[in-house]
Amino acid sequence: MAWVPCDEPRFLSEQECQDVLALFLEETGERYVESSVRHLPIPAWGGNMKLVDLDLKQPPIEGVLWATPFMDDIVRVAAFVVHSRHQSKGYGAQAWSEFTRHATEAGFGRVQLEVKAANTRAQSFYIQRGLTVQDSLIGYYASGPGYMMRGPLVGNQGKDLHAMGRGEHRV
Repeated sequence: MAWVPCDEPRFLSEQECQDVLALFLEETGERYVESSVRHLPIPAWGGNMKLVDLDLKQPPIEGVLWATPFMDDIVRVAAFVVHSRHQSKGYGAQAWSEFTRHATEAGFGRVQLEVKAANTRAQSFYIQRGLTVQDSLIGYYASGPGYMMRGPLVGNQGKDLHAMGRGEHRV
């Protein structure tokens, strides 16, 4: 398994798009349609990745981290999810580290994301990396309340990078 660069969502193959939709449904309980994924304003850049098995010829997508410029020096993580069979193995930490490297090289200093209130593992993952809850989100997720979290991109220095939380973010 490895994180590799990911195309903009609008350029995903039909199968890749279906993989992402299934991943969101299975891991977050959130149901999306193909057009909502394809129309995400996610630009092509090094901070967008997918988790795949490099030993397979056409591997299914087992995780995604998609981010986009937001405002000022903030980059917004629009989606970060890893299939449950690959959680707690350091893949989330690997993706976060690579994402923060690309984001800081692009001139961003802070990160913002949304997470379900019930997803305490993901919240712990982000808190370990310096993010804090900034606001409660009611009606953002179909399945319940959430939080908007924000923090510095360098907040993972000296933290436990092998802790893996289940990322559940609205697309």
